[in-house]
Amino acid sequence: GNITNETNVMTSKSKFDEKIEPSSAKMYFHYYGQLLHQQNMLQDYVRTGTYYAAVMENRTDFFGRVVVDVGAGSGILSLFAAQAGAKHVYAIEASEMAEYARKLIAGNPLLGQRITVIKGRVEDVVLPEKADILISEPMGTLLVNERMLESYVIARDRFLTPNGKMFPTSGRIHMAPFSDEYLFVEIASKGLFWQQQNYYGVDLTPLHGTAFQGYFSQPVVDAFDPRLLISPPMFHAMDFTKIKVSLV
Repeated sequence: GNITNETNVMTSKSKFDEKIEPSSAKMYFHYYGQLLHQQNMLQDYVRTGTYYAAVMENRTDFFGRVVVDVGAGSGILSLFAAQAGAKHVYAIEASEMAEYARKLIAGNPLLGQRITVIKGRVEDVVLPEKADILISEPMGTLLVNERMLESYVIARDRFLTPNGKMFPTSGRIHMAPFSDEYLFVEIASKGLFWQQQNYYGVDLTPLHGTAFQGYFSQPVVDAFDPRLLISPPMFHAMDFTKIKVSLV
């Protein structure tokens, strides 16, 4: 039967509360609780199509199995798992997106009858049974940003059977130095404002150095031409099935 949030979410202070400031968590869940952001992710067809292919090409892993969708968002991965023949899917989502996921899943009744949406945090939710498979999209910028991987590993330790499988199983952080003169000039030009010596009679130049450092301390998330690399890349691999939470 369906699981009610009230009886299956622990109310005592959890590991999530210990690692995340309340104000930061509130902003995070508000961001992911918007349909606009979920649409952006769904329209990333490389991302969504890759997950769909991974599930459908491994139907034998999903067929007749219990699946937990960690950070389910719109519930799309839960629906994929149901399409692959999962016995039951528990879609765990902490943001207000859980209500939208319920609507989407209810609108697909042939699949939705095997999906239970639970509004709560992975660190707090209590499930009635262990999972054979975990599925999630826990990767942030540079893999670890947003700390979703920690929740994914916690879900592994709390919900997954000893021989259970994880989708995805591993990830890699690739790093390499690059040089981009045009990007440098673009960022540096933002600091020209602070080179004004007569801004309504005020000399702003004393703050130019601080502003210059501030602009270059911000990450730039973009795609770059590989020809800009000035050395071969290195990478750090993570095996999600084995790594400890403290190392994520």
